[in-house]
Amino acid sequence: MLKGSPTAYRLCNGIADGLDGVAVDKYNDCYQIQFFNKNLLGREEELIQLLKERFSPKFIAVKYRFADHSSIKAVFGDNSKTVVEEYGCKFAVDLLDTLNPGLFLDMREARHCFAQLCKEKEMLNLFAYTCSFSVHARKNGAVKAVNVDISKKNLSKGKENYLLNEMEIKQGEFFCGSSEEYIDWCIKKGKKFGAIAIDPPSFAKNGKYHFSVEKDLENLAEKAVSILEDDGVILLSTNYSEWNGETLLKTAKNAFAKNGRKFKLLQEGTQGEDFPGTGKSKESSMVFLIARV
Repeated sequence: MLKGSPTAYRLCNGIADGLDGVAVDKYNDCYQIQFFNKNLLGREEELIQLLKERFSPKFIAVKYRFADHSSIKAVFGDNSKTVVEEYGCKFAVDLLDTLNPGLFLDMREARHCFAQLCKEKEMLNLFAYTCSFSVHARKNGAVKAVNVDISKKNLSKGKENYLLNEMEIKQGEFFCGSSEEYIDWCIKKGKKFGAIAIDPPSFAKNGKYHFSVEKDLENLAEKAVSILEDDGVILLSTNYSEWNGETLLKTAKNAFAKNGRKFKLLQEGTQGEDFPGTGKSKESSMVFLIARV
């Protein structure tokens, strides 16, 4: 039994489970098979049949995530939508919406650990995606959670997750724009937060907006530390395959030092127990840390 009794988790994590470049995920009674390289494409039908026989799925999607192209197809069932739970929080997912169905399973423990530090704090969720960090934080007593994302569609899904969890949407909790834009506004206005989560994509492009972890995360973290309240907490995470926990910690140290502030490292971590072999492949390399001013 996994911690938090999740109804969404990874069944196969690539090379660590003996299937190089293949990931299989369960989202309640919907399943997805992901191919990150072409090594085992010839076993696609075998994997589909195995899922049908062993799990009685409602729906199966196959996703191809190759360097030269990506695509999705439904191979079984006609309803790609479901609702999953973890640590008492509910999330809507749709396996055919995009390559990422609405909830990153490898961040489960990070969400839970960080949320427990947000009680009675106002929390800022940068690169909010579908607002899972905020749902956890609000469930654990955060007075407010401001969600910042460049995508209106993502924020709309975040609002859906709020409603699934019967949470009131408070004024100012959703901002459509870049994380840099919002932090710059906070600095200008003297706005501070008791907790900040920064979980960016490795690379992001939206019109003229560009972000990369390698070039931009340290500067963003430095600005975020400047708007942290005394005794505030910050989470930094990345799944950029060229970085490891040591690189992320160095980024945090530099961000605090440039603000002339000291910090206590509360936790370093990686993917959950259903993700064996973290760091052994590019598709499975997430690391995170939580620090307190």
